[in-house]
Amino acid sequence: MSDVFISYAAEDRDRAARLANALGRRGWSVWWDRKIIAGQAFDQAIERELESAKCVVVLWSKHSTASEWVKNEAAAAAERGVLVPASVDGVKLPLEFRRRQSADLADWKGEPSHAGLQALCEGIANTLGESRLHQPVVPEVKLIGRKWWWTRAALALVFLAVASGLYLSGPWRSQAPPSSAAGLADLVAGTYLGNVMADSKGSSRSDIEVTVIKLDRSRVRVTSDYRRVGTVELSLTRSGNKIMGADGDSPFLVDLDRDPLTLAFNPRNELAYAGTRRK
Repeated sequence: MSDVFISYAAEDRDRAARLANALGRRGWSVWWDRKIIAGQAFDQAIERELESAKCVVVLWSKHSTASEWVKNEAAAAAERGVLVPASVDGVKLPLEFRRRQSADLADWKGEPSHAGLQALCEGIANTLGESRLHQPVVPEVKLIGRKWWWTRAALALVFLAVASGLYLSGPWRSQAPPSSAAGLADLVAGTYLGNVMADSKGSSRSDIEVTVIKLDRSRVRVTSDYRRVGTVELSLTRSGNKIMGADGDSPFLVDLDRDPLTLAFNPRNELAYAGTRRK
């Protein structure tokens, strides 16, 4: 279940990517990428996410107002009372949606202080029932060269890579590991079901299983039936209620505050996976 589902026309993909980045930096989980898989499974994935999302943001444009797909998604969200509209080019909205106030993102280029973005975020927070507006928590990711369509999972992995680098280079690395490291593998072991949100050598994929196997009290083997994930062995460390990989080039993060547990994993820094543990 995502906090925010972004509905948009294919021609507005760049705008959707920019918005997903901005919302992810405010700590919300975002589902938006339509490049998961083709065919019926693709439709089922969208329908599942649309029905479970806590808030649905529709990006209205000259393209999306002509899209029956987007209008159907907006109608489904309105029926559930979770629709938060935004206009990206000043187009007149379809008649049935004109009674709702839309955030104006027509001239938004990604700046966090933009009035339209702030209005949109306030609408999202209100729909989610949050008492205060989330502020950015992660530096913005600049996409260079090939366009990777990062969601919150990818942003979390970037943050994790920085945090891991600080940890590995810090003076505390020379100290003996804390006793709390014992049993970390038991806490994270299990099978996770989720999505490959971005891949440097391929496309996004949904319904990917990743299995975390205990090797000893603080070391695990991560495997998957999807060959791009492969097999990786990791030592674990803990910071608060976050369990992270302590070495190697495959950032790994499990959030113990989530129920079910969430896993963000970036094997060999080649792809971004996010999933939840099966109970």
